[in-house]
Amino acid sequence: MIEADKLPNNPFWNFSLESYKQPGVAPACLVLQDKHDLDVNLLLFCCWAGLCSRLLSAIELTGMIAGVEAWRDRVIEPLRDVRRWIKQENTQGFRQSDELRQGVKDLELWAEALQQNYMHLQMPLRQSERPSPEIAARNLVVYLELCEVATIGTADCADLAAIVRGGFPELPPLEAVWLFQ
Repeated sequence: MIEADKLPNNPFWNFSLESYKQPGVAPACLVLQDKHDLDVNLLLFCCWAGLCSRLLSAIELTGMIAGVEAWRDRVIEPLRDVRRWIKQENTQGFRQSDELRQGVKDLELWAEALQQNYMHLQMPLRQSERPSPEIAARNLVVYLELCEVATIGTADCADLAAIVRGGFPELPPLEAVWLFQ
């Protein structure tokens, strides 16, 4: 287990931890990650920016995507692949493989936290007195467009709505879905 003092402490990371715990957010993020090769940290950042009333431009998001791409490709994804492989394969003959998988999972979380810290340092946003789920949704749509997600289907809308609701839990589910219609 990674010690808490080794993880970055910034408002974006704290927001992400709280949002990710909300019902439906983790599965929605993982589905979009696996289906469209999206970065969960960037999905959460789009919502964080909405909470900060910050509409992100395509240029800003492109810069953020480029800034984290190598880290994601060379560190986070290989750790995720190892963790998933250990979980899916029959590793019962290897003593302590569950402990190894947990260790890899902890390292993956640490790598995610470091990526989020980088993102926060690149664009240090602060929560606004006028948070906007509409801005969060627009940020997400721009991100999907930049990732060349051509069509946002019904299931994608539901997943995106769940992510927005993670940052805006008071938002009724149907209103969250309407943000993507």
